[in-house]
Amino acid sequence: MAGQIIGYTVLAAFALFVVILVTRALLLKKPQKEDSDYKPRDIDAGAVAEKLAGAVRIRTVTLPDNDSDGSVFYEYQAYLEKTFPLIASVAEKTIVNKYAVIYKVKGTDDSLLPAAILAHQDVVPADPEGWECDPFGGEIRSGYVYGRGSQDMKSQMIAALEGLEILLKEGKVLRRTLLFCFGHDEELRGTYGAYEISKHLESLGVRLEYVIDEGGTILDGKLLGIDNKIALIGTCEKGYADYILEVAKDGGHASAPTPRTAVGMLAEAIYKVEKHKMRPFWTKPTKEMFAALAPYMNFGFKLALANRDILSPLMKPLLCVVSPFTNCLMRTTLAPTQAEGASTPNTLPGVARGTINARINTGESVESVQAHIQKVVGKKVRITTLEGSIDPSPVSDTSSEAYAKLKKTIGEVFSGYIVAPYPFIAASDAKHYYNLTDNVYRFTPFEKSVEDANRIHGLNERQDIAMLAQGTQFFLRLYENTCL
Repeated sequence: MAGQIIGYTVLAAFALFVVILVTRALLLKKPQKEDSDYKPRDIDAGAVAEKLAGAVRIRTVTLPDNDSDGSVFYEYQAYLEKTFPLIASVAEKTIVNKYAVIYKVKGTDDSLLPAAILAHQDVVPADPEGWECDPFGGEIRSGYVYGRGSQDMKSQMIAALEGLEILLKEGKVLRRTLLFCFGHDEELRGTYGAYEISKHLESLGVRLEYVIDEGGTILDGKLLGIDNKIALIGTCEKGYADYILEVAKDGGHASAPTPRTAVGMLAEAIYKVEKHKMRPFWTKPTKEMFAALAPYMNFGFKLALANRDILSPLMKPLLCVVSPFTNCLMRTTLAPTQAEGASTPNTLPGVARGTINARINTGESVESVQAHIQKVVGKKVRITTLEGSIDPSPVSDTSSEAYAKLKKTIGEVFSGYIVAPYPFIAASDAKHYYNLTDNVYRFTPFEKSVEDANRIHGLNERQDIAMLAQGTQFFLRLYENTCL
């Protein structure tokens, strides 16, 4: 009898537990849609495409250092000023650290903090081999602008400028000052460009209302159990570090190998790094992301996320295997990318080296990740970091008016899409601007297929012209919502 009572008690407790889980999920409601008077303008997509094509034709490949000849960036800036004459006629131009540039369009209300739109002038190199067209030809065909930088990120720069040019053409006058801040070395961490721009503005006592840069994305929500498109705003970005693993052993001829070789020990160390991944955990941006998306998910996902605090021990490892994207959201990733041994196939090298590329999660650091790797591989492997390592950025405010206006703008231009914050898993110039504002956001206002996304930094990079026009609508509306 006592056993039956215990059994019924356990069953009742379990039933109550399930009821609580389900109730918490049912209480998640979609927020009400905001009223909006937004009516999209007619954008001359062909004209904007021609402007982008002209920008692509100027070979603004990232300089190896700031002492190299960067006169091509002056040519590029002259092109922008010719292409957007109304902006050029009212903007104050400032060159920073030789090749970076600020275009300041002054507003009428000095009580409003300025806004900053970021973009980088530089592009990665492009070997013509394998391309369907000249990578710097700016060819327009089949609804696309082809060429290096057409996506990353001259399209966003051209759309941002075109949006303001249209408003100026209509006779609109900005109340809020608008800064276009264009670095020239984002592909090499932005040390000479964005960093120096932010320091220059700081030296002038400038504070900003918000910063918008590339980074957030639009994706299909089915991955997360949502039957809709999702527009993600990057509120932070991961840190970055390249760790060099080095093993030193006696070298010699491969015909008489020692019991342990430098290459063998290096291979073992790399295997251990891959096997012993860093722990997954909930960060502020991942919590905010899933909290914003949960009301739109199918019931299974909603049930899990409404009870994240209870089901976390199950959810964290599950999200790490659902997809590479969700894995990146939950932990620091460690990717072996390079290995080096002897220069000839029949030689035992005295030193073997390998590289681990780390994208460091919010809450961890370059130092703590190195300590993890050292613990995993043991003391016989020497670990150093390459220059350019940087800790994760701060997390931007999602309760600010600036975030609300950005979210509203995205919802208007990309009608019906679900907007949410998220941790940007790559790098951008935006990380250098937290000294000027807490409202640093990353959003790329172009829908793109997986195929086209994979063309960035690769062969046949191209920008969809229809999406270019929609991106122009986005910036135009952003200025209306925040600067007029």
